[in-house]
Amino acid sequence: MSQTRRTLARSLLLGSAPVLLGSLPRSVSAAPPLPVAPAGTDMRGYLQRARAALPAANARARQAVDRSLERMDDLAIDPAAGRMILVNIAAAELIAYDQGREVMRSRVVVGAEKTRTPQLGTFVTSARLNPPWYVPTSIEREVRAAGISGFNVVNGRLIQPPGPNNPLGPIRIGLYDSDGIFLHGTTSPALFQRPARALSHGCVRVERIREVAAWLLDQTPAAVATRLATGRTLELLPAQEVQVALAYLTAWPDAGGRLAMYGDPYGLDAGGRRAPYRRVSRPVPKPPAEAAAEAAEEKPEDNPL
Repeated sequence: MSQTRRTLARSLLLGSAPVLLGSLPRSVSAAPPLPVAPAGTDMRGYLQRARAALPAANARARQAVDRSLERMDDLAIDPAAGRMILVNIAAAELIAYDQGREVMRSRVVVGAEKTRTPQLGTFVTSARLNPPWYVPTSIEREVRAAGISGFNVVNGRLIQPPGPNNPLGPIRIGLYDSDGIFLHGTTSPALFQRPARALSHGCVRVERIREVAAWLLDQTPAAVATRLATGRTLELLPAQEVQVALAYLTAWPDAGGRLAMYGDPYGLDAGGRRAPYRRVSRPVPKPPAEAAAEAAEEKPEDNPL
């Protein structure tokens, strides 16, 4: 196992702060006169208008807009098409949209430069409340050697039950055909206060995970809190389809609707190569009972690193 992975695993298990492995500076609003993106606006058209308004001398901003438009096309990002969770990797921020209307924003922790969060277009499968953590075989030896208590062994698998020390936090949001990437909470909320939040092994830790789960389930945060308080592991399906885009957007409107420029922690804007991405096909609808059973199946993806 690599030293980077050992360090990240140890930080999760022992509660220490992980090593800072990325750089995500705060967003900086571009200078006027630039258009403002009102609620429900065509985001692609907005970026094109903003690009036209940028002075030719501002090559960095123009390049960021060009790359963001390119990635919107690659991942078919359209916030106006139903419900969407957009994780902006470059900004370390999650934005939830409903028919183009911005519902909420949340700070997130994304993959470190050496263990990047991939660009991915997919769909929410479920919200797992009080999730157990199935320790990946790649770090099981490390966990056993640390002699940490509170783990169970079931069918040869090392499992950490739900609770305050579980690195998945209170909720895990599954993603369809995601190669082990998902959204979850954390036991280290102080990390969300850092301006640079490229710290994970690829999964996305969400500060407002409870509110995001309540929104996609069409429940109130209080109702979700009541279910969490039972301590039971519950697998809940979204009330309606929720698209998810994990996208590397170095130019995107801020909460006020003004164009903001973000850092380039993975160095994807430089050079002429297209950034790698993957877009999965829409899953075939299944009967609710079958979908719930499939979502609850143990998968090797339960890796919060």
